[in-house]
Amino acid sequence: MQASRSGEDLNAGRIGARLEGLRQQLLSCGDVLAGLVEPSARPLVADALHNLRQLECRIAVVGQIKSGKSSFINALVRNPRFLPTSVTPWTTAVTSLHFGQPSPGGYAAVFTFLQRTEWDQLAEGGGKIRELTERLVPDFEPHLLQQHAEMLRTRAKERLGEEFEKLLGQAHFFRNLESGTLEHYICSGDFAGSAAIGKYSDITKAADIYCQQGPFDFPCTVIDTPGTNDPFLIRDEITRRSLGSADVYIVVLTARQPLSDNDVALLRIMRGLNKDRIVVLINRIDDLADVDSELPQVVSYVRDKLATEFPGSSIPVVYGSAWWANQAIAFDEQAAARILRRRSSAYLLRAGLLQSNELGAAALASPDGRERTRQSLYAMSGLPAVNQAIDGLMGMSHPTYVLRQITRSFAEMARACESAARSELQILLAAGTSARGAEPPPAERLAIYAEERELLASVAANIEASAAGIEAQLVRIIQEEKERLRAALQATIDLHAGRERDVLIDTLSRGRPPRVWTHEGVELRRALAAEFRGGFEKAAHRLTSFHARVVPELHKLVRSLVPEPDLVDPRGETLAIPTPTIAPLSRMMVLDLETSKWRAFWSRSPSPDASGAKIEALIRAEFAPIADELVHAAGNEFSHFSTTTIRWSFGACRNIQHALKRRLELLMAEYEQALRPAPEQQQAARDREDRLGVQAQRLKDNETLTQHLENLAQYIDTVLKSEAVDAHD
Repeated sequence: MQASRSGEDLNAGRIGARLEGLRQQLLSCGDVLAGLVEPSARPLVADALHNLRQLECRIAVVGQIKSGKSSFINALVRNPRFLPTSVTPWTTAVTSLHFGQPSPGGYAAVFTFLQRTEWDQLAEGGGKIRELTERLVPDFEPHLLQQHAEMLRTRAKERLGEEFEKLLGQAHFFRNLESGTLEHYICSGDFAGSAAIGKYSDITKAADIYCQQGPFDFPCTVIDTPGTNDPFLIRDEITRRSLGSADVYIVVLTARQPLSDNDVALLRIMRGLNKDRIVVLINRIDDLADVDSELPQVVSYVRDKLATEFPGSSIPVVYGSAWWANQAIAFDEQAAARILRRRSSAYLLRAGLLQSNELGAAALASPDGRERTRQSLYAMSGLPAVNQAIDGLMGMSHPTYVLRQITRSFAEMARACESAARSELQILLAAGTSARGAEPPPAERLAIYAEERELLASVAANIEASAAGIEAQLVRIIQEEKERLRAALQATIDLHAGRERDVLIDTLSRGRPPRVWTHEGVELRRALAAEFRGGFEKAAHRLTSFHARVVPELHKLVRSLVPEPDLVDPRGETLAIPTPTIAPLSRMMVLDLETSKWRAFWSRSPSPDASGAKIEALIRAEFAPIADELVHAAGNEFSHFSTTTIRWSFGACRNIQHALKRRLELLMAEYEQALRPAPEQQQAARDREDRLGVQAQRLKDNETLTQHLENLAQYIDTVLKSEAVDAHD
């Protein structure tokens, strides 16, 4: 996909504007709802409002080495000189840029250092490759890793001196982020680099930067992940964890060598991403000598590669140049002149704003020419298309799910408040009619009130009993589905392990032990991802169907109090459960190693059958924890859904019960007052008329709120959902 180009406005296309508009409307609706619900339901509304205020979209950026990832992030956040680009940002740090979010303590930047255990593992030459290789070959001596680790340890202590021991496990806080500060924490470069750069980089684990401006209307965090080609353990694991919490992924490739088979780490990381949340940017098209002829081939290659890696997916692919985008944002005539002298500048003509005779000094000779050059650079940079893709994918992200869930919960509670308000008004009107007509004898009236109170108590007991029963059923369903999902994943692992065993036994039996042996982990990861998604969807359907069945039954409990509760919007779709991250599948394992040390592994086995059995056991041992982690993530999503939705449904029923109980107690008090002398009865009548007016207005406010929330739910279910699907397609 690629956005339209002509007349592109650098300030247009705010990201997340629709979601932010929806969030602000829900915050306003929640404030109104908090004033309408009974006291028992206010904590529910308060929790939802807190979640709305804390809601953010996390956008993770991963990329090839020298793909221009930092330059792209600078262009994305509209700050061309923000992240350092002239120095290699080769550290363990995950850099998070927070937009539209309050900073803790009012700090502009917080840099968190590694814990002692993390540093020891890194600086002693430990790491994922060493750990895994030692599992494969127990007497393996990783001299290269130890040499690199010794250099790392020496450099860190030389830079920090006596501070070193004190800083581990600590953090640095800055009220203001000044130019050059980031280079001390997130840039280290090579070991021969300047000592003035990267003083704290070797021990920095996380950098949290709080930004006031940017292209985002909805609160967003842009995550710049560590490199993916590092042999040390921490960077690989930190990258995997940071991706697991992200909502949208941007994969930055270089046009010169996009997604080659040598990008083993990047491909492994990508396989652990939810494919419906990825956008791929082919960056640095300005490096191509002939963009018009070379770019279509590059794009076609990337799309074919993605189709192979993610069968059946339609991952958006955009292309451009972060350098062009940054020059458009911070326009500099000398830099623009250099761009226009390159052969790739001919591609700028596609924006339709420049003529071929203007690709040079002529384009910069006048203010109009400079502005058209700037607009052309921005339009062809690919940034507008990236912004559009991010905005669309946000409509399919976890924040949108939360907004949808809160909208539905608010609407359900608003309908409960409306039903209770309508019944209360009817009770007041009936009481007023009785007061003006023939009043039943006191004993009869008190008996009626006593019956009503008993009915309320009976309904309350039924609601609590139903709550306990439904919650028990949900716990059982979730446990059954987790066990079913775990069994399916384990069966997939066992099938693959058996096949690999048979292939290896056959190979070794031919008398040719493979010196370099490559395990087909890609196929197993792909099979596990498909099995997990399919199993999760079936389990989610069972839970949502159960919820759709029991909630109407629950609402029947209050029909003896309110003839037509109308707690369910007939237009609303069944609430979905979002698929959790599959990031565990990106974990590096022994089986990913392409090493000649496999020969030593075979030599320790007395027979081909023994080697085959070892490989089978190794595959099962490596992938079993991944299956457990996936099942655990699924269970968390199921539990959150059941807890939240049932909690709100019961809350709506209790809200009606508590409202009518309060009204009954008020009527009993009024009746006792009606037995008093005439002057007091007249005052009671005037008070009753006032309450009628207040209750009528309360009902009107409830009806307005319910209608507005139902419209918002309809918008999310139809317009927002279809736009998100269109953006991904």
